[in-house]
Amino acid sequence: MRIEHRLAKYNFDANEKFDLIIIGGGINGAGIARDAAQRGLKVLLLEKDDFGSGCSAHSTRLIHGGLRYLEHLEFNLVKESLDEREILLKNYPHLVNPIALMIPAYKHNKNGLLKLNLGMFLYDILSSKKSLPSYQRIEKDQLDKLNLKINPKDFEGAVYYYDAQITNAERLVLENIKSAEEYGAVCLNHCEASEIIIENNQAIGVRFKDNLNTKRPFVAYAKNIVNLAGPWVDLVNERLRDKNGLLVEPQLKRKIGGTKGSHIVVKSFTGAPQGFGLYNEAKSDSRPFFILPFKIANNDTLYLIGTTDLYLEEKDNLDKLEITDKEINYLLNETNELFPEAKLSKSNIVNTFIGVRPLPYIDKNKKEGGVTRKHFIIDHSKEGIKNYYSVVGGKLTTFRSLAKEVVGLFSSNRCLTAEKLTPSADFNEDFNGYIKNTIKNYSEKYDIEASIILHLILIYGTKASEVLDLTRTNPLLKNRINKDFEDIEAQIVYAIRYENAFTIDDIIKRRLSIGLCSDKYDRDIIKTIKYHLDEEFELIGRNRDKVLEEQLVGDYNY
Repeated sequence: MRIEHRLAKYNFDANEKFDLIIIGGGINGAGIARDAAQRGLKVLLLEKDDFGSGCSAHSTRLIHGGLRYLEHLEFNLVKESLDEREILLKNYPHLVNPIALMIPAYKHNKNGLLKLNLGMFLYDILSSKKSLPSYQRIEKDQLDKLNLKINPKDFEGAVYYYDAQITNAERLVLENIKSAEEYGAVCLNHCEASEIIIENNQAIGVRFKDNLNTKRPFVAYAKNIVNLAGPWVDLVNERLRDKNGLLVEPQLKRKIGGTKGSHIVVKSFTGAPQGFGLYNEAKSDSRPFFILPFKIANNDTLYLIGTTDLYLEEKDNLDKLEITDKEINYLLNETNELFPEAKLSKSNIVNTFIGVRPLPYIDKNKKEGGVTRKHFIIDHSKEGIKNYYSVVGGKLTTFRSLAKEVVGLFSSNRCLTAEKLTPSADFNEDFNGYIKNTIKNYSEKYDIEASIILHLILIYGTKASEVLDLTRTNPLLKNRINKDFEDIEAQIVYAIRYENAFTIDDIIKRRLSIGLCSDKYDRDIIKTIKYHLDEEFELIGRNRDKVLEEQLVGDYNY
């Protein structure tokens, strides 16, 4: 769909001034767009790729208080994170679930059993309003009851506690984007902010281009502009131009000094934790890493192992990061050290996640793990540019409180995001009861398997009915896209019509569960997605030009 048609859908008027332009459509940008629109601001959000395709899609996918932050005495960050964890558990029960975690203690660990217990005691105190159980100690003689075949050598005991997990973080981004749109926000993916327009030392607007169809620039004006580009913050800040397109001086100082975090996803292995995850201290370098059950909706359980924490190098391309053999070997070796019977190798890996933590720029003499995970809202008026802001840092867990803080700079209206649910999360009853009743009703209404209905609820919440409604006019849309997954063809059509999906990548990696479980796709899956893209774009009578055709197929050509 050409950008002109997309803008027409929003009644976009280039002469009308927005209250706020947001650059970046990850979880923080989406959360700010939703909060700002709810408070009555006129909002434009621009994302150069797809919503949630950057940091949000490449984290460890935990909603957690940050137990490790206690080591660095960041008590306020831990408290904020734990409070937000409770809100997300309550407001997104289809996406955010409690997860039990065990931390083993070995004689060689930097953090021994006594220190772990002290940390857990503080963690419980800081999460006094929690709905999750308090931590427990696990003695050496209790290990066999867990049926967990971890290395017994020098094992001293463990602690067992609860945090939360969101395996499908991309859906959280989309839910906030869709909610923002319902309140009037204009949210454009695949649209890149190519210039920040400066006049009289004041940011007044943005030139942006449609990365799918044309490089011809469009212009939007705003009272305030916020740079939420994550690891790309400095790259966006280099795009300050006057009305004639000339570079603005002085240039803004460097803000981001991110670290690379890589994960691997593996099939189940001998001795793997059943129903809980492991949070372990690596033997080689003492840094913490996770081994987490990774169950996408109703599909088989895999395991997410990560993460690394390495400073970016000058040669690294943020748009084309790749996991290195060194990182893979590190994660495999540490897992095999903890689980001697696992014998994991590269052949067990089914997917990888590589992302960058958008941390503040500091002296690299400091260890990566010691860089603060707090966020910073930078007002560039102190550097000579008014009405322009950058956000450095930010976590998946605290996106809502970050949004509340940012939007509070521009609106005195009350933040409603803690109590006002997104449309897909308004269940009006106990979630487990909702699942039970809905599966029964929908099985009869749509004549479809209960497992598929559950799968859709755990992705779309109450919007699952909208996906299933598509099958009433075309029963073929009930077909599974692949026999090994619960995804059905109706999800592809729904993604194109209602979720701003324009490319195969958008659909397979961020609208379906298939792309989260594997990085290798059956030829027939790609053909099915491409068929529906062709059908839907032809249906709405907007033929794609050659450039868009190439973008849509991309690396999936055959």
